[in-house]
Amino acid sequence: MYFQQPFSYHEQPMMGEAPFQTPYPISFMPIPPPFMPMSMPNMHIKEDKGAELIEEAARRERKKACFDDKIMQSCTDELDRKRIQQILLNQRKHEKMFGEIYQGMTGRKLSCDIKEPKLSDDLKTNLEQRIFDGFECIEIYRKIYFSVMPPEWKMMMYEIISDEQNDLLKYIYYCNKINAF
Repeated sequence: MYFQQPFSYHEQPMMGEAPFQTPYPISFMPIPPPFMPMSMPNMHIKEDKGAELIEEAARRERKKACFDDKIMQSCTDELDRKRIQQILLNQRKHEKMFGEIYQGMTGRKLSCDIKEPKLSDDLKTNLEQRIFDGFECIEIYRKIYFSVMPPEWKMMMYEIISDEQNDLLKYIYYCNKINAF
């Protein structure tokens, strides 16, 4: 089979091609130097801009968790409460992921303090606000996704974006459920 054939440094020309000419005799092919990893400056993103984006994203995750908690308290159905509890756990997981990315970028631990947002007692108003906050967050997450370089961070950002989209679909369902009554 083709893949079991030994690899030849001296390739045979294809039909109609000129043979490959090197300035070296075949007996003296230069050997490339071994690969030496070089220390690169932190080029993941512009550190100050990337750190600001991640701090903002973590603050928004915390704010969305406040909304999730208030929405969960307003729900009467136990199954709905469990689903929203899962969304709340996702927000906390995302905040930890942002902290990990932030620490990898800056070497500092992420700390974001927010003041509790003023939330309405109306479930529909909170749902609508939470949905639009989620859409705004996805835009910030996309900027972070396209800015970071390490594949591990890209995978984290992909997970955060897809979780947020999934959570928004659930909240749109609840908003439609309320409108139906």
